[in-house]
Amino acid sequence: MSSRNRVLISLAVGVAVIGVYGLATDSPFVGIYLAVTVVLTLVMVGIDRAVGFTDPVLWGLALVAIGNMAGGVILVDDGTLYLAKVLGPVRYDKVFHAFATGVGTLAAWAALKRWGEMDRLTPGLGFAVVLMGCGAGALVEIVEYVGTLVVPNSSVGDYGNNMLDLVANLAGAVVAVALLHLGTPRFRQAVGG
Repeated sequence: MSSRNRVLISLAVGVAVIGVYGLATDSPFVGIYLAVTVVLTLVMVGIDRAVGFTDPVLWGLALVAIGNMAGGVILVDDGTLYLAKVLGPVRYDKVFHAFATGVGTLAAWAALKRWGEMDRLTPGLGFAVVLMGCGAGALVEIVEYVGTLVVPNSSVGDYGNNMLDLVANLAGAVVAVALLHLGTPRFRQAVGG
């Protein structure tokens, strides 16, 4: 079995387990998160076919999909995992935004490197890749905003929450590019750069 198939099977199993949990516990957002996860998985499969992500990038993207599904479906206290504090006062939401945008930034570099046939990440390209990662994160914030209009009490939060999400996105993207600049050759090779 190919490594891509292992990633897809693991992703499908993870999403299915969380989906079954969500249905069994009447988690209010299971349908929305399942739909979003399926659509984003199809987008990533299409991009992977065009650029051929490395296995570590594919696993990172699968973890992002499962982490997003878990955040919106798993119930903790009176809300979802996204609202739970995991690092002192810092909620899962912020940690996940940083992680997801970091992985997205690494994927953006891998795609840009392959499409543009670039051999190294210059400071200018690093800035562009940070913007690409943050742009993907901003797209998520737009989807969350639309969610508040379509689904009342969607637990997305207010303007301040969305701004903190964007700060977490920026932090994740900057850390990812710093790792590309300062990381070991093995790390850069694992990402595809």
